[in-house]
Amino acid sequence: MRRFLAMLLVGILIMTLVACGGNNTQTNGQPADPDKKGQEISGEITVFGWGGGEELQSRKEATKIFKKLYPGVKVNEIWLPADNIDVKLDAALAAGNAGDVIMMSPDWKGLRSKWFEDLNPYIERDNLDLEALLTQGVDGGYVDSDGKREGMPTTASDFMIAYNKEIFDKAGVPYPTNEWTWDEFAEVSKQVSSGEGANRVYGIVSHWILQSLAPFVYGGAPYNEDWTKQTLDDPNTIKGYQLFGDLVKAGAMPDDAAAKSMPMDQMFAAGKAAMYPMGLFEASTIAKNVGNNFEWGIVMPPKDPSGKTVNIKFQTGFAMNKASKNKEAAWAYIKTVSLNKEVGDLYSKVNLPAAKEAAESTFVNMKIENTDISMVDFVTGLQDAITFPWGGAISKAGDLYAQMWQQVTIQGKSAEDAAKEYASQIQSAFDSIHQNRK
Repeated sequence: MRRFLAMLLVGILIMTLVACGGNNTQTNGQPADPDKKGQEISGEITVFGWGGGEELQSRKEATKIFKKLYPGVKVNEIWLPADNIDVKLDAALAAGNAGDVIMMSPDWKGLRSKWFEDLNPYIERDNLDLEALLTQGVDGGYVDSDGKREGMPTTASDFMIAYNKEIFDKAGVPYPTNEWTWDEFAEVSKQVSSGEGANRVYGIVSHWILQSLAPFVYGGAPYNEDWTKQTLDDPNTIKGYQLFGDLVKAGAMPDDAAAKSMPMDQMFAAGKAAMYPMGLFEASTIAKNVGNNFEWGIVMPPKDPSGKTVNIKFQTGFAMNKASKNKEAAWAYIKTVSLNKEVGDLYSKVNLPAAKEAAESTFVNMKIENTDISMVDFVTGLQDAITFPWGGAISKAGDLYAQMWQQVTIQGKSAEDAAKEYASQIQSAFDSIHQNRK
């Protein structure tokens, strides 16, 4: 009997310890004990960000949720228009008035990392399992090559190919599937093109994201991993943007004059283009423009020769200013707007939320506004998507790449010749940016 009682006590003790350990695990961005922890953190923080429209409204609503969870923290919000935000932010950081919490994106490629607090110790202290808490693919790029975590994700957006079913039916071409390749994409674009002059129906619109997809479609890349070396003159990269130059020459993609004749979203909505590379952020606008004009669907972007879907993602997150005087409150804010399900549900109205719980329960059950088209492919598409390659940190090189793209798709120059002309200039731009970081 004594032995039984001893074993029973040990079992109770173990269960008690496990239960106590569980209390230290924060699984959804809320305080471990909302009734206590939220009240223990107090003071004042300033949140610095930018944007407009519904997306900005969702960020303001997210702050209200944070205030509800942490009533002792006063939050000052500075939301600026997005134009020239890099200049404004750098000026604010240099002047020391950029706030405690700063909106950021991984496409900055660590350019402003020196201003940001390493968030790893906070994550370890709070025992956060980010792999379990974050939507797959949303967290890429927030950790620098040296292991420093400079931010936490809040939202992301990737692309699908929207297609006009009526144009495909009329051309007798089967609808694309998620298994298609870029060679098939090029062939389909030509097959569904028809007509002449003002009545021309193009296979694919001339969307600005195509130039970012181009280097990757045959397994190439615009630069190496740490962007110290341009790789635009790599044969696979050249083959990628030559594909689009050939589509223009074949009349399957609008030339410069046709592209300037009307906005590309309107060209698709008017039934003058069969396909449109549609970002999640513009899905509701496309749906509104199409209305009842025709039936349409979406499909994942095509795969590269290795079988990997080629997609681009835009990511937004928040970092903590290393100079913050209230880092506990700043971290609480960042954690809440990244991981809290209620915040994630809010974000789901305008973008793909970082909080996995919200993405897999709320977002995946949503449909593009006024359609029966499910949002679930946007979640799948994010998994292997590539961070936008020409973000603010390397926009100087990106401007040169845009010129090279125009040489191929507007001037009709071969991709190989364009690469010969611009590769060294882009390399110099990379060298200059790296030099200025030192």
